[in-house]
Amino acid sequence: MELLLELSAGRLDPARAQSLTAHAKNCPDCSAFLSAQSEVWDALDIWEPAPVSVDFNRELWRKIEAADRAPWYRKLMENLRYGAWRPAVPVAAALAFFAVGFVLDHGTRAPSVQVASISGSGWGVSVIEADQVESSLEDIQLLRLLE
Repeated sequence: MELLLELSAGRLDPARAQSLTAHAKNCPDCSAFLSAQSEVWDALDIWEPAPVSVDFNRELWRKIEAADRAPWYRKLMENLRYGAWRPAVPVAAALAFFAVGFVLDHGTRAPSVQVASISGSGWGVSVIEADQVESSLEDIQLLRLLE
């Protein structure tokens, strides 16, 4: 494809251009591509740009200076209007997904419930601690049976 573009632009050396032209005569795909490129080049040769006005530069610099003097919120709105935020949407969605997953995974811990203290001494045992002690005692009992 690149060689055909180079041939249609006239940038190939004569030997290579001749062999590619011979190939294009026998290959319908390459021939169709070259004819389409020929139409594009013909259209570009016919096209003439509109003339530039006399005060073009002055008007351009006036618009640039007006854009520089615009308040920050107008610049922000212009950027948002033209879709500068679109690449950030997938990133924000992924971060929200991970944040929700983290909260759902780590937000379900059982609260520590204090049992009434013994004789007002301030000593108490939580439900979680009691479960841990019971589990440790069962493990010790199992190890003694294995001995």
